[in-house]
This record gives sequence, C-alpha cells and structure tokens, in this order.
Amino acid sequence: MLEAAKQMIAEGGAEAFTIREMGRRAKVSVTTIYATYGDKLGLIAAAIEDYYQSLPLARAPQSTSLSALLTSKDRVREAILADRPYARHYAELYFSRSVDPRIYNVIRDTSTASGGHLPWLHKVVRDGDLVPGLSLDYVTTLFANHRLLVLHDWAHERVSDDELGTALKMSFLVLARAITRGPSQAQVDAELKKLLRTQVAAR
Repeated sequence: MLEAAKQMIAEGGAEAFTIREMGRRAKVSVTTIYATYGDKLGLIAAAIEDYYQSLPLARAPQSTSLSALLTSKDRVREAILADRPYARHYAELYFSRSVDPRIYNVIRDTSTASGGHLPWLHKVVRDGDLVPGLSLDYVTTLFANHRLLVLHDWAHERVSDDELGTALKMSFLVLARAITRGPSQAQVDAELKKLLRTQVAAR
C-alpha cells in the first residue's frame, strides 16, 4: 500500500490522490486501507515517512561538525534529483494552504531529519551559543521552513539543479548565523566566507 501511495504522490501530489485508485493499484480493498491508516491523509503521512526511511540519508551518520553537516547537503541534493517528481510534490504539499497538520508535521520532521542539523543545533545549545530567547523547537522549524523554501524554488525552476546544493548550504548558513553567537557564530562565518569564495571563483 505504501509503495502505491508513494508512486501516486510523485505523480500528482495529494490533490490527485484517491483511496479507490490507491486500492486498485495495491490490490487491496478500501476497507483495508481505512482500517490500517484511518483515512486518506493518514495514509499520505505514512507514505511520506516511509519514503524518508527508505533513503540512505535516513541511515547516514550525523555529526556535530559544521563542515560535515555542510557536506551532507550534497547527499540531500542527490536524493532530491534522484526522484524529482516526488521532491516537487513534497515541497508543494508543505506550502499548500489546505495541508492537513499530520502531513505538514511529517514533512517538517522528515525535512529536519534529512537536513542532519539537529546534533549541531544541540551542541550550539549546550555551548550557550544560541541567541537568548530562541527555543530549540522554534529554530528547528525555521530551518525546516528555509530548507523547504529552497526546495520549493527549485521545484519552480528558480534554482537550477547545479545551484541546488549551494543554495541548501547558503540558506542553512545564513540562518545559522542569525541564531548563533560566540564561537558557533564564528565557525558559521568561516564556512560562509569559504562558500562565498567558492561561488566567486566559479563565476
């Protein structure tokens, strides 16, 4: 059922998704689908979570190192380009005005997990380098929003395939600079300068 659901999400997102068609493809009854997932939205949320868990990204080691975190953005780019239709609908769903909270939450959570920045953020908090007054939950959602905005721009061809990896890194670093202070911010500044130099050299 989940495989059929993931294929349907890639083909037309949630709008074109029907339980009847999904049951036909998966060769299961509508009753079985409802008994297992509750409703259409529960099935879509489960399919999105399952899709993420099937990616190598889900099993990649995570690090508190900022440079390792930035390198992981290249793996994220590869995963996006490996299944373009799914990635496009994933971003569209997140920013849809009518998105169900279950789907919004699972996209936010899988985006956060695949971004790999939670260990680094936890270290920033432990080191006392998070800007006072900001909560970890709030910052985590900000990072997910920024990352999905880059994906959304890519889906609408405002960011090219070649620019995608750099755009993901730049978005992360600019936001990371805004929410940190002290040694953590100094490390972000150093990585940001490196990335900007690379961009200038590539022109």
